[in-house]
Amino acid sequence: MKGDVTSTLPTLRSSGLPARSPAFGAPVRLAGLGTATPPFRASRQEVVTVLPRIWPHLARRTALLVDPLDNGYRHLLRKPAEMLEGLSLGEQTARYVDAAPRLAAAAAERAIAAAGDRRETIGLLVVASCTGFILPGLDAHLLPMLGLRSDVWRLPVMQLGCAGGAGGLARAADWARAHPREQALVIAVELPSLTFRPGDRSLDNLLSALVFGDGAGAVVLEADGHRQSKGVHVTEVRSVLIPDSVNALGYDLADDGFRVILSRQLPAVLAGALPELVDDFCGSGVISTLDAVALHPGGSALVDAVAGCLGLRDEQLAATRSVLRSTGNTSSAAIFFVLEELAASLPSRSGRGLILGLGPGLTVELLGIAWDY
Repeated sequence: MKGDVTSTLPTLRSSGLPARSPAFGAPVRLAGLGTATPPFRASRQEVVTVLPRIWPHLARRTALLVDPLDNGYRHLLRKPAEMLEGLSLGEQTARYVDAAPRLAAAAAERAIAAAGDRRETIGLLVVASCTGFILPGLDAHLLPMLGLRSDVWRLPVMQLGCAGGAGGLARAADWARAHPREQALVIAVELPSLTFRPGDRSLDNLLSALVFGDGAGAVVLEADGHRQSKGVHVTEVRSVLIPDSVNALGYDLADDGFRVILSRQLPAVLAGALPELVDDFCGSGVISTLDAVALHPGGSALVDAVAGCLGLRDEQLAATRSVLRSTGNTSSAAIFFVLEELAASLPSRSGRGLILGLGPGLTVELLGIAWDY
C-alpha cells in the first residue's frame, strides 16, 4: 500500500436504500457475549517507558504523543520489555498458532454459556483476525475445540482489519434472519503484540504501539422476528467503502512481518465522510437522539474526531471510552468489548443505538441496535 490519501473526497451519494429494509429488517438478538484477554496487564505508561529504549531518537516524540495523566491499560501476550526483540515472520506465526485458537475459544465458550449453551444449534461460525495468517484458518481449528457440528458454515474474515468484528456481526445477523432455527457464532481474536516490529521507526508503528492490545471477543446471535425476548437486538445493517481512501489504513507485508499503514489524514477523511453516511443510514439528525453509539475504540484521536464530526455526547460514547481505557484497541475484537460494556450498563431500560465499525478500505460498518429490559 503506497501513496498518499486523496485529500479531496468525492461527494458521497446516498445509497437510496431505506435505513430499515423490509427484507432484512427482522431483529436478531445478541443472545450471549464473551471476551478474553492474555494474563499480562500493562499500563500505557509501561509501554511508553519501553519505547525510548527501542527508539532513543523518538523519546521526545513519544512524550509529546502521550498524556502523562493517561491511566489506560491493555492486555498483552508479550510483556513490553519482550518487545525490544523483534520476532521473525515464522516466529510470529508459530506463536499465533499456539495462542490465538486458545484465546478465541475462551471468549467463545463464555458467549456460548451466556446464550444458554445450545451449541448443537450453531449453524454458522464467523472468525475475524488480521494479526496472523494460517491455512487452514482459525475456523477449522476452532470447530472441534468448541465441539461444534462438522457441517457448520464457516466464514473466515481477515482483510476487514479493525472492522472485522462489526463486519462479521453484520453478515451473521443477515444469515440468522434467513435461518431462524439456528444460532450464529462470531469470534474475533487479535494479537498485535506479536506483529510489533522494533526495527520500524515510522510514526505509524509508534502510534500503533501506543493504542493496540491483545484480546478476543465473541457473540452468539439468533433470530427474534417479533422481539419476543428481552436483550440487545441488531435491527438493520449496512457496509460502506469510502471512495479514494484505500491507502489510509492497513498493512504492508514486509520481510519481517506486517508493516502498519496509518495515515495522519485518517481523522479528516472520516470527518468528511461519516456525517452523510450516518444520516443516510439512521435518518437525518437521528444520531443525536440515540442512547448509545458503540464506536470502534481506535484511539483517543480517532474517537474524538468521530465524536466531533457526528456531534456525539460523552454519554453516548461511555462504553467506547471505557474500553479504550481498560483494554485499548484490540482491532477486530474491540467492538465485542464495547458491546459487553454497553450491555452491562445500558443507559436506559429501553433504547436505541448504533454500532460503528471502522477498518481498512476505508470500510465503515453500520449496525442499528435496540434493547428492552
